Amino acid sequence: MSVLEPLGDGVWRAGCFARGPFDGVHGGIVTTAMMAEMEKAAPEGLRPLAVRTDFLRPTPLGSVLEVKVQPVRVGRRTALFDARLEVDGVVTARCTMTFAGETGIATLEADYASDPAPPDRDPQGLPRRNVGVSHGESWLLDVLDPRLAEDGGVWFRWTIPVVPMASAFLTAIAPADTLHGMARPGLPGPAPVAGYPNTDLAIHFTREPRGEWIGVRPVTRWQKTGIGIGFGDLVDLDGTFGHAAMGVVLLPF
Repeated sequence: MSVLEPLGDGVWRAGCFARGPFDGVHGGIVTTAMMAEMEKAAPEGLRPLAVRTDFLRPTPLGSVLEVKVQPVRVGRRTALFDARLEVDGVVTARCTMTFAGETGIATLEADYASDPAPPDRDPQGLPRRNVGVSHGESWLLDVLDPRLAEDGGVWFRWTIPVVPMASAFLTAIAPADTLHGMARPGLPGPAPVAGYPNTDLAIHFTREPRGEWIGVRPVTRWQKTGIGIGFGDLVDLDGTFGHAAMGVVLLPF
């Protein structure tokens, strides 16, 4: 059992746990399907560096998802791919992904990061995050085991695979796409708006995530004009491995 079932030749089926907080496929799962196909197309020796998805319209649950990948540039050190996700011939999302090859840097004595590492604590002992949704159906966070840390960060781990034989990079996409909702106004109660969909998702990876726990350090900024953003670091128990950001459109009651 997995959240996304591969049917072959770029075709996927999203199960009930692929649902977002609305009645459609979660944006992190939409991105995961496209990213999985681009990982297959990338040259050996190159790993994900950056991915950006634009959500053009809701992706309906219960439909067959078809991903089409096109190389834009494939070089010796970097490669760029485009992908489109279609449902019944209609494009619901598009994605661009950059891959890069690693090489030793002799003049850098050690890995460097200007920000501190997260506290060394087992997230298993943290309280579960309140993630109730209005539709009352099975959805993505039912299989992500969210845990709330004292510093406002949220830790996740998959209780079922997101896709069979998922790469470590793929396991981080859906947690990253929760950032705009994990520090929103109104918590732990309902949001003060009818909805807050993100229009896009951009992720940069410093390195491959390690271990089963993926953490986010969410920052949310909502304006009374109805526009917002969400962003934050992506962390594991060894430190920060990436950063994510998205634009947010606030929906009035």
